[in-house]
Amino acid sequence: MNARRTTIGYTLLLLLLLIPAWAPLTRPGLPAWRPGALPALGVSAGAGDWALLPARILHAAGLGNVAALKASIALGLILVGLLIFFGLRNLWGNKASLLSAVLALYAPIFLSAIYIEGAVASVWLAAGIAALLWQIEKTSWPRWLVGSAGILVAIFSIFHSNPQPPFSLHLLFESPWHWSANAIDLHAAFAWTPGLILLALVIIALWRLAGHRPENAQAVWGVLFTVLLLVGASYFVGDLRMAFLLTSVLPLAAAAGYALRLFPALETPAIWAVLLIMPILAAGPALSPNFVDVPIPEHPAAIFGDHQILLIDVRLEGDLSPGHSVSVAAAWQALQPIDFDYNIFIHVVDDAGQTVAQFDGQPRGGDRPMTTWTPGEIITDAYTVGIPADAPTTLRVQMGLYNWQSGQRLLLSDGSDSLTMGH
Repeated sequence: MNARRTTIGYTLLLLLLLIPAWAPLTRPGLPAWRPGALPALGVSAGAGDWALLPARILHAAGLGNVAALKASIALGLILVGLLIFFGLRNLWGNKASLLSAVLALYAPIFLSAIYIEGAVASVWLAAGIAALLWQIEKTSWPRWLVGSAGILVAIFSIFHSNPQPPFSLHLLFESPWHWSANAIDLHAAFAWTPGLILLALVIIALWRLAGHRPENAQAVWGVLFTVLLLVGASYFVGDLRMAFLLTSVLPLAAAAGYALRLFPALETPAIWAVLLIMPILAAGPALSPNFVDVPIPEHPAAIFGDHQILLIDVRLEGDLSPGHSVSVAAAWQALQPIDFDYNIFIHVVDDAGQTVAQFDGQPRGGDRPMTTWTPGEIITDAYTVGIPADAPTTLRVQMGLYNWQSGQRLLLSDGSDSLTMGH
């Protein structure tokens, strides 16, 4: 009975320690994520459709699209922490396994992948690997079932953990390391502090293991050997580099937590509390994503190309009548990298379809051409069209994108070449 109460107590403590990991998701608005915090969960590209399945389930249960996406990530983070804790506690003990869970969740590379890059699949990659920890101690059917499910989740996730950074071990310990859709900003100032505790505890464990053969030492050597394999694979397999680096964090954290068993003095309440709190405090920069507070409707106003560009929202402002001006306020989002700087056209047309006034140009007056849009980034813009005084009284607005070199329009998902608004 006392053991059960102790486990419940440590579980509640873990849940409290995980709050800072998912708390940024409670901010209003939308992170500027590469996968796109999708205005409609049925519209996705490039981020691994299957990784959005939990969000779609929550959406079907009644949550809005953005809330469902955020809630799915928060639940995934909590699941990772619980799987690591319960997978290791019978081997490492409650305190050491709890520390391993915290070190894994607040590892710089893991938080950066979620909050800076927005790689939703990385959450489920970690959950899949964490599920394998349930097989370390026992091989009962329930554990094999969880572990097998974890293998499947990890396999699906590993191919969607993009982009691919250049190989460098400092990525495991440094934060924030800012990356874009195609590359990491290697000019950012180095900051080793967030991963220092993880690295230090692993070194302590190795030093102690070198001269002793404590209980469960083979398991520690096993997880460290796994880290070497994963890091080595990230060097040779460029296309899966990010996935291997992310995956190596979990066994590394497991080995670091075992240092408490090797040095019982680290389990004293004061030292243990410091070891738990410091990784969370140091992870602050990686827990500060840029949010864009743009109202997100249930469905986008239009989808251009092959799920390439979303017109999230569009509104007519002003007076759509002769002698006045009408303004079109738009919020755009790229779901994939855009390889051409399409022009935006706004045509004010009469009942016969004749153009009486128009706007034609690049987004934000040419300051943000579409090839500079990061997938997931939301671009707000407005276009004003003056209507001649002798124009017909019944008017409509047509809006679309076209290739300014060939004149060919980019089709919408319904096959039309423009979006019609107004009368």
